[in-house]
Amino acid sequence: MRLTISFDYDSPEGYRNSFGMQNCRSDADQEGADVLMRVLKKHGASATFGVVGRVALEGQPPEHCPEQVCRIHESGHEVASHSMFHRFLPPMRRNELLEDASTSRRVLEYRIDAPVRGFIPPFNRPMHFPQRRAFSVSEVFGLHGRGRARQSLGSMLRVLAQAGYGWSRVSYEDKLDALLRRAGLRKAMTPPQPFLFDNIVAIPLHATGFGEASTALVRQYLKTDLTIAIYGHPNQALEDNDQSAEKLDRFLDMFEKERADGLLQVHTMAQIEGFTRAEARR
Repeated sequence: MRLTISFDYDSPEGYRNSFGMQNCRSDADQEGADVLMRVLKKHGASATFGVVGRVALEGQPPEHCPEQVCRIHESGHEVASHSMFHRFLPPMRRNELLEDASTSRRVLEYRIDAPVRGFIPPFNRPMHFPQRRAFSVSEVFGLHGRGRARQSLGSMLRVLAQAGYGWSRVSYEDKLDALLRRAGLRKAMTPPQPFLFDNIVAIPLHATGFGEASTALVRQYLKTDLTIAIYGHPNQALEDNDQSAEKLDRFLDMFEKERADGLLQVHTMAQIEGFTRAEARR
């Protein structure tokens, strides 16, 4: 089984633009990322850090942490874009989204002097994805209070491909499947797998944190060839919850033997992109 772990580095700019995070400690991501990197180093595991582009600009921490962005890359982890300013993407016009995605990629690439392949959408939005029978009424009608959607997940992926990205983490729910399962007419489906969409690899997200839900998910599919994607936030790494660095440490400890035996492989999302493209060519 392939496991990919990603972290959303929101930064103070992200807290200001988020729902209910305005009281988050301003240096929470900065401190949390360092602790997470120590845990990952201990276990010899690589992860993907989706970083708000503004973080990589010159300036004073914690608003700007260019040296830390470089350390993430130099430590063997993947640096991906988490947009430029952590804005809510669904209401954005196409040219706005293209400019944001292109600028964040360019800023991060300049900072780490290496290609940035991936994009992690703020808020895990958009989720409206009719091509996969996923519908978000809250996005379409602007029930979040941030404006009616101009972007679906599909249109966002097309813009990202134009901006030069190779993969994007995505989150959506097949509503028909969910309805049939709730009615007892269908068993739970296999977790959705990475797929090509207009020449960009979409990597579905499956779980948050490193607690019981993620542990059970990995155990369930351990002897398969599936890809499972879980994520957390550096700003939660020092808190007492399932996204903490302590829980990540326990989670990786729990599967140490399976990793040594080759049953579980931990990859960055760029590596998952590579596998997906190779499998599509067969």
